[in-house]
Amino acid sequence: MSNVPVIIVGAGFAGTAAAWAARRAGAPVVVIHDRAGSSAIGSGALDLELWDQPADEAAEAALAEEIELHAFFRDLGGYEIGARSIATREGLVRRALGSDAALLDLTPLAGKRVAVVDVERDDGDVALVTRSLAASSWAERTGTTFEVVPVKALRSGPERRIPPYDFAALHDDPERLAAFATLLGDADPNADGFLVGPWLGLERTTAAALRAELGKPVGETTSPMGGAAGARFERARETLFLRDHVAARRARVTRVLARSGRWVLEIEGELDSHLKKEVEGVSVVLATGGVAAGGITLAWEPGHGARGFTVPFEAPALLSLDGELLASGGSLFGPTLERLGLGALERVGIATSGNGEVYGAEGEQRGLFAAGDAVAKRARTVLRAVLDGIRAGTLAASSH
Repeated sequence: MSNVPVIIVGAGFAGTAAAWAARRAGAPVVVIHDRAGSSAIGSGALDLELWDQPADEAAEAALAEEIELHAFFRDLGGYEIGARSIATREGLVRRALGSDAALLDLTPLAGKRVAVVDVERDDGDVALVTRSLAASSWAERTGTTFEVVPVKALRSGPERRIPPYDFAALHDDPERLAAFATLLGDADPNADGFLVGPWLGLERTTAAALRAELGKPVGETTSPMGGAAGARFERARETLFLRDHVAARRARVTRVLARSGRWVLEIEGELDSHLKKEVEGVSVVLATGGVAAGGITLAWEPGHGARGFTVPFEAPALLSLDGELLASGGSLFGPTLERLGLGALERVGIATSGNGEVYGAEGEQRGLFAAGDAVAKRARTVLRAVLDGIRAGTLAASSH
C-alpha cells in the first residue's frame, strides 16, 4: 500500500464521503478545502432528487439498500435516514428521505397536536408560519393540528435579534437546555410534540438531550442559509476527520496537473497567500461544488456580461452542459445565459464517465474523479452528493 495519499478537493458532503470511503479502503487521505460551500449553508434536509418533484419510488427503494450510505451517516453522526415529513421555516410541510437529527419528524405526530413554540425572536412570524402549517395539504390529509405556544425563553433583549447560529450555540449549555425543557413542559403539558426554530444547539447531541429531558418529540424547522444545520455538519465532519486520521488543509487549489505518474496540486493561501506550495497524490477527487459553491464560475466579458462557465483552477477537465462538451479548460464563450436560461446554472458541471472519472482535454480518463455538485447534470442534493463521493473515494483508493 503506497504512502502517497488520495487527495480530495472540497469538504462538503461529497468530499467528506469521498474521504470516508477512501480511508475505509485503506488509503491515506488529504482533504484540501477553502471557504464554506453549499453543504455548510444547508437546510438540514436530505434529498435524493429535488424535493418538489414527484418521488422516484424505484430510486428510493434502491437507496434503502445502499449499505455504504447508511454506514457513512452512522459514522458521521447526527443524521437520520428514512422517509419523513419536515417543516420548513417558511411554513411548508415537505417530504425528505432523511434529515439532520435535530429537525422534527412530523410523521409520528400525524393526527396529533403540535405546539409551535414562539420565543418572541425577531427573525420570523411564528403565528403566520403556524397558520401556513395548519393549512398545508399534509395537515389536512392527516388531521394534524398546529397551534402557537408562547414560551418566555429569552434571557436578554439582544437574544431577540442575534442570528439563529448564535442563538443555537446558547442551547448547548446543559443548564439552559434543562431550563428550556421545563419551560416547554409548563407552557403546554398536553402537546404531543413541539416544533421550534432552527436553533437547538450546534452540537449533534443537544436536540437528543432536550427530547430525553422533556420526554416528548421536539425538534427544529429547516435552517436558513448559514444556520445551525450547516454548523452541525461542519462539526460532525471535523470529528469524523479526526477519528479517521484524515489530514485536512485549508488552502485554495490553483492547478491540478499530472506529473511522472502522480497528481500534483498547486495550492496557496494556507499560511502565506504569496507562497506557492505543491501537494502530491496518487489520485484526486474534485468535490468542489457547483455554481452555488463557487466550484463552477461564470466567465465575465466587459460590456457583455456573463458569457459562459469556467472552473476556478487549471485542470485537465472539461465542462459539460446538457450532454455537450464545452471548450477545453472549461470555457464557453459565445452562448449567453439569455439563450441558455438560468437553469443552465444547475446543469453545467465537469464531464465524467459512468464511474465518475473525469474526461481530459482529449477525452482520456486519467485517474482524476469528480463528485457531487461539481458533476454535470446531477441533482444538487445531499444524498446524490454522498453517493457520488463514496463511489469516487472508493475508486480513487483503488489506485493504491
